Amino acid sequence: MNHNTEHTASTDRSENSRMKISMQRGIEAWFDVDDITIRIWASSWIGREIVTIRVDGRERVVSDRYSWRFRTPHEFSHNGHRYRVDLSVGFGKAAVELYRDDVLIDSDQINRSGIRINPATGKLDWSHTMKRLVVPLLAGVGCGMAFGYLVGVVLK
Repeated sequence: MNHNTEHTASTDRSENSRMKISMQRGIEAWFDVDDITIRIWASSWIGREIVTIRVDGRERVVSDRYSWRFRTPHEFSHNGHRYRVDLSVGFGKAAVELYRDDVLIDSDQINRSGIRINPATGKLDWSHTMKRLVVPLLAGVGCGMAFGYLVGVVLK
């Protein structure tokens, strides 16, 4: 069970996580609970979210919707239990929480943003943050200066 774990992913999938995230393929997560495997997929581009369950080797869609919200619930029933999958996305982060009969039973999250917080201390990891943000910041400043220079040359 990946209960309340956070992973900073440098690749599409962390080794301890049953979750993937990428701009091309979207978000994908899996939970093995009771006698089923619950699979969640969400597009990075069109807002489509699909929840499927696999029972005895057969997969069926239990929720399929389009959503542009930062948090979307998906609800379904199986073997007398009510399940809810809450998918949260935004700014390089994704989290999935799985509820059975309104009780949180599993969750997973992944963080691909440049900001990382040390879970032991709760403090910002400045060295990692600076490495991930300095290059884009300098590239942005350089592009802005080049654009300003070109506009100044054209307007003279």
